[in-house]
Amino acid sequence: MISSIDDFRKKLLFRSCHRGTKEMDLLLGGFFKENYQVLSESELLEFQDILELTDKDLSDWLIMNKSNEDIENITISKKIKEFVFVVDKNK
Repeated sequence: MISSIDDFRKKLLFRSCHRGTKEMDLLLGGFFKENYQVLSESELLEFQDILELTDKDLSDWLIMNKSNEDIENITISKKIKEFVFVVDKNK
C-alpha cells in the first residue's frame, strides 16, 4: 500500500521524465503525464516496475517492436504501448 499517493505520483513523474535518453523521457513521461490521474494504485506500482527496466530494453520493445516477455508480463505495458502507437499515428 502506498502511504501518500500524491508523493508517489510526483516521484514517478520525475523518474519517467528523467530516464537518461530523450526518447524514453518523451514516451514514458508523456504516457505518465497523460494518465497519472486515472491509474490505479496497482498500475502505479507496475509503472514503477517498468521504470526499473533499462532504456535499451524499453527502446527495443517500444520503438523497435521487439518482443520482451518480461515487459509484456507487466499489465500496464499494454497501455503504454497503445499510448505510444496513438502518439505516433498523430504525427
